[in-house]
Amino acid sequence: YRAGSGVDLTGGAVSTKFVRPMVHADRPAVLDLNTRAFGQPDEAQMIQQMEKDGHVVLQLVAEMDGQVVGHILFYAMGVFGKIGAVGLGPMSVDPWVQKEGIGSELVETGIKVLREGGVSIIFVLGHDWFYPKFGFSVEQAAEFQTVLKGPHFMALRLRPGPPMSGRLIFPDAFGVPIAEV
Repeated sequence: YRAGSGVDLTGGAVSTKFVRPMVHADRPAVLDLNTRAFGQPDEAQMIQQMEKDGHVVLQLVAEMDGQVVGHILFYAMGVFGKIGAVGLGPMSVDPWVQKEGIGSELVETGIKVLREGGVSIIFVLGHDWFYPKFGFSVEQAAEFQTVLKGPHFMALRLRPGPPMSGRLIFPDAFGVPIAEV
């Protein structure tokens, strides 16, 4: 993966399906996709708020036949009094191409880019049947405090080192209060 290049989703076969960095021209399609995939405008509004507030670390899109069919956003988050971390979400795939590996390619590409960029840990609130296959686990999130704790709040450590624990601070777009000590 190189910025500006696509990652082939077909294992090398000729195809028009690939993952690439999101560009400004993709924005209307990404917002529409998130609204359709989630059946509500909340996630599209969160994306707009995180962009406005400068919390976006990385956005990727999956494109097929010239259309944006998938999107993933990684955002900066704080760890109270310590080095920050990265959160994943929202991630969406067009309902007509779900279950075809597009979401997995978005997650894998994002993890690769963030690992190469030196990120130490990624957090996600998501499906406990989907994210563990990429190495996310509740156990890796155990030493961090958040009101979101539970079976769907997971972390993936990309490299050793800080932060190792602490109270998580989410972007305002999520409306998540800092956990009490």
